[in-house]
Amino acid sequence: MNLLQRGAFALRLLLREWRSGELGVLLLALVVAVGAMTSVSFFADRIERGLSQQSARLLAADLVVNANAPLPAPWQDEARRLGLSLASSVSFPSMSFAGDEAALSNLKAVSAAYPLRGEVSLRLMDGRELSGRFAPAPGEAWVDARLLSRLKLKPGDRLGVGRLQLTIAGEILREPDGALDLYNFVPRLVFNQADLAASGLIQEGSRARYRLMVAGDGRQVEAFRRWATSRLAPGMRLENIEEARPEVKTALERARRFLGIATMLTVALAAAAVAMAVRRYLARHWQSVAVMRALGMGSGEVWQVFALLFAMLALACGVIGAGLGYGLQWLLISVASGLGGETLPQPAWWLGLLGPLSSLVLLLGLALPPILALRQVSPLRVMRSETGAPRIGALAPVLALSALLLLAAWQVGDATLGLWLLGALGGFFVAVALVSMVLLALVRRLARRSGRLGWRYGVANLARRPALALIQLVALSVGLMALLLLTVVRGDLINSWQNSIPPDAPNKFAINIQENQRAALGDSFVQSGRAAPELSPMVRARLLAINGKAVNPAKLADERARRLAEREFNLSWRDSLPAGNQIVAGQWWEGERAAPQFSVEAGLADTLGIRLGDSLSFDIAGTSYQAKVTSLRKVAWDNFRANFFVLAPPNWFAGERASYITSFRLPPEREGFVSQLLARFPNLTVIDIGVIITEVRAVVERLSRAVEVMFLLSLAAGVLVLWATFAATRHERLADMALMRALGASRRQLRVVLLSELAFIGALSGVLAGAGAMLTGAVIAQALLSLPFTPNLWLLPGGVLLGMLVVCGAGWPLVGRVANAPPLAVLRAEL
Repeated sequence: MNLLQRGAFALRLLLREWRSGELGVLLLALVVAVGAMTSVSFFADRIERGLSQQSARLLAADLVVNANAPLPAPWQDEARRLGLSLASSVSFPSMSFAGDEAALSNLKAVSAAYPLRGEVSLRLMDGRELSGRFAPAPGEAWVDARLLSRLKLKPGDRLGVGRLQLTIAGEILREPDGALDLYNFVPRLVFNQADLAASGLIQEGSRARYRLMVAGDGRQVEAFRRWATSRLAPGMRLENIEEARPEVKTALERARRFLGIATMLTVALAAAAVAMAVRRYLARHWQSVAVMRALGMGSGEVWQVFALLFAMLALACGVIGAGLGYGLQWLLISVASGLGGETLPQPAWWLGLLGPLSSLVLLLGLALPPILALRQVSPLRVMRSETGAPRIGALAPVLALSALLLLAAWQVGDATLGLWLLGALGGFFVAVALVSMVLLALVRRLARRSGRLGWRYGVANLARRPALALIQLVALSVGLMALLLLTVVRGDLINSWQNSIPPDAPNKFAINIQENQRAALGDSFVQSGRAAPELSPMVRARLLAINGKAVNPAKLADERARRLAEREFNLSWRDSLPAGNQIVAGQWWEGERAAPQFSVEAGLADTLGIRLGDSLSFDIAGTSYQAKVTSLRKVAWDNFRANFFVLAPPNWFAGERASYITSFRLPPEREGFVSQLLARFPNLTVIDIGVIITEVRAVVERLSRAVEVMFLLSLAAGVLVLWATFAATRHERLADMALMRALGASRRQLRVVLLSELAFIGALSGVLAGAGAMLTGAVIAQALLSLPFTPNLWLLPGGVLLGMLVVCGAGWPLVGRVANAPPLAVLRAEL
């Protein structure tokens, strides 16, 4: 028999087995595993291709110089000398208002040449859509739909920005450098740079980003990039097409890894179902193999036939799973995207090939050892079934682990991380298995004291097959625990965070307050019946050196440390320790005329390696300030008051020009007070913390729903493990039930026995899932979030009920098949 003939024979055998229903569980397990893997790949590829395809539009230029202060004139002169086109923008947060309504918005003042690359799309007053390269005219503004909705406006209406009243010329449908921003949940407003000075919004200490955009021939752009790189100062960076939105790419990579971890949980559970289904299938075909051998097929031909059968099955499941994955990625995009309505390109066609490939790797990694063992089947088994099954050997676990490691490395993008992931999953499974063993022993002991048939025999069935019972409990409890974590516990953690905020905590921040506005601002509060708020001065300072050694962000290994070293700090000064601050090392200074010194937040000190007694050097507007660290503080950041990383005595900075910040609480019914403040002080930015918390919660909800989709697949894989174990023991169960029928048991009693077994599995899985979710939630709350955590005792009964419903619902079709099987036919087959 040549290879072609063996392939045809394997295909006929596959079709026969498919029609007989022998391969149902195996097919479903492979489809679920492949669907989980390919959905994440399709999802990540669409986002990454969208970023690459729109990179130039993300910048609105070929190269951008991004700075925290206006760029000196020589930068524009050099760009013009090289023949480059220029445009510029200034971006900053501020309040927009219309009548009594006000909203925090992200303002961008653009020059007349904006954008250099990409196009703007607007919806005009008459409903027409207009696209092209043009900037808003002086006196006009473009706003997005969110700002229109919050301020109850439409194109053609007027809104206030600082001291300006602007006419809304159109609704922003697409904005070149505002697209594909996952964190762009603040409403946007674009206006002409010629109106910026008249708005009065940019004051001393205002937080703004200044962007110089250039475009032109590639060689000219590269020449300007080399010139600019050697002249970058602190607070400046270059952005080119390859580096467009690095924070988006980083966020996507982290999200992909997280989804990859959830996917590997599904794959690991599906792999258990696949392994059991393969072993059951081959165990039922030792006799068929012996017949093939007796009819003249060689041992090599036999295992090749079954290898081809499983390869065909893997390819078919891979195609179906890839189709499922393609549908799932649409679901992931719809529930998790915050992409501003951008149309994403289709994923690469070759990713569809990963479905059959991953299916082959998974199935052959788990099935190849038992297939190779078919060579040991003797033709004598036709007449002597007691010769026993062939031994598989040590190759099985090695190949299975190798297959899982390869798939894990692909999903999380890192072989080392994939190995750690498999180790962590293995350790977790072992822990759950140990607890399951204890619970099984306890339930078995209790069942012996019961006189009820269903209870006693249901537990006896579990006790007779402890290995299979453990596999079912581990698989189902892991899937249920993941769902409980993402639903009940996630809500508990968010509520715990919100409840940890004191009821009188401030819910508004006001920034950009100027020195000459302090008294008038306090009077505004007093006149409205409120106490004048405490105003905290702040200046922007850059850390230059620690103990005389210059700070070089590039040499810092920790990513957070690099970011902190590159940024400018809000440095403040005061004579008393702020509320919510606690000295953990050193001591606070006495009085306003204390000697120059610094107090540093303990977390910042740990990250940058700052110790008590170290000497720090800061640059403030070109002036260097140096002093020792005399205290470290623990700061309660969640008290929503003005807190700072670095504090100093007040007399030291008396000559520095500073802006001021304050926080206050405003009841919902007094929101009009914000509009009054903005009308009197148009340069102020009032930040509504409640709105931000709502938006952040919405982002968390979207991401959680995406992960829930993957963990639903994990639960489905756990159900498949249940089906696989039932299928693996179906022959024994049929014999047991037939014998009980022969001894007088009714079909109803048989169903009670089988349902009792399923209910036990579901209840024990639910207990493990609820306890695991409770423990994990406590660890997350206290160790990671530093939140008080009150265990939700409903997790245990809820987990039990959920487990029983899921397991009994999934196992009911199997119960019917076993209970309704004719006992005479079953017993005859046993003889």
